[in-house]
Amino acid sequence: MPTTSIHGTPDYAELDALGLDPAEVIYFSSNINPYGPPPSVVEAVQDAISRSFLARYPDSRSQRLREKIGAYHGLPPNAVLVGNGTADLIWLLAHAYGNQRQAAILSPTFSEYADGVIMAGGHPNHLILPGWQRISGNNRASFEQRRIQQFAPGRTTLDHTRQALESAAPWLVFICNPNNPTGEYLSPGALRYLWEGASGALWIVDEAYAEFTEDPWSAAQWVMDRGWIVLRSMTKDFALGGLRLGYLLADPSIIERLQAVQPPWSVNGVAQLAGLAAMDEMTWREETTARLRKEVWNLQEGLRACGYAPLPTTVNYFLVPVGNAQSLRDRLMPSRLFVRDCASFGLPEHIRIAARPPHENARFLEAIARLSADNAPHLEQRHIQ
Repeated sequence: MPTTSIHGTPDYAELDALGLDPAEVIYFSSNINPYGPPPSVVEAVQDAISRSFLARYPDSRSQRLREKIGAYHGLPPNAVLVGNGTADLIWLLAHAYGNQRQAAILSPTFSEYADGVIMAGGHPNHLILPGWQRISGNNRASFEQRRIQQFAPGRTTLDHTRQALESAAPWLVFICNPNNPTGEYLSPGALRYLWEGASGALWIVDEAYAEFTEDPWSAAQWVMDRGWIVLRSMTKDFALGGLRLGYLLADPSIIERLQAVQPPWSVNGVAQLAGLAAMDEMTWREETTARLRKEVWNLQEGLRACGYAPLPTTVNYFLVPVGNAQSLRDRLMPSRLFVRDCASFGLPEHIRIAARPPHENARFLEAIARLSADNAPHLEQRHIQ
């Protein structure tokens, strides 16, 4: 079965067809830190690269990086597993635990959870996140869009979501917190309340965007006593997309099971080196993510001035209802500005925009203003109820 996942990262075949150089395009579609990687990470990689370094096999268990990550989270190294980005780890988890089992996926959210479960022979069950609702698909939508469940802002409450978890009695639960693409962030109390509705399940909490929030917290505090699995991405906050680097935190018994099925040398030596250097750059991360939160506010204000209604967010990206997301994406492409068409999330009337440095955000707002002046369809005034 083909996957439904589409990403905000460059589609090089599409760029080639359009005659565009990837370096000339501004990716508002890609929600990584635009101020990175940290200079010290680049320098560490440049200083280490040599013929012998490139010829040498990397540590297949990323032991030094596991030790450093574990110390940061207050966990032993054997509670850490490093992977080739969090998508790699999501698929590893699905294959280790999802075969012939039901997985609750709190939606709308990242499609890799469902795709990984399906490919592993499991059964994804999309339960609705608070603040959203499932809607009937548009009959005029493409077949690909119609086969993806569709969502809109709605009146689902925390109690409704917990009741759905109790009724579903899943084996696995996937939740993205903060959520991609909606930007909501559940508090420790809210997440614990949902867990009580399915406390027998294996909970997988994806915290790839936690460090973009003003007050980040981590469910890592529960991995040892409740058996939770926490996913973290270094690709996003440290801008290591070209290397791919992520990790998960879990009880050592879970780590041991995952290591048994993880391909050897799945994390290359350059990525491990960059990860070690990045772990020393927490101040840089705090400063740049604080800058991004200001840019989110400025970008949303600029969009409102053009007649759009961006939805609230806690992170560096946000949703904007536009009526026809693909159409607006296509109209921005000649300006070498890419936004995320959210059809693959089940949100074909929304785009996702990630904040970037001020001069790039200004260029984007100028392009949006031109489209509005040319009688481009205005966004529907939708808000989370």
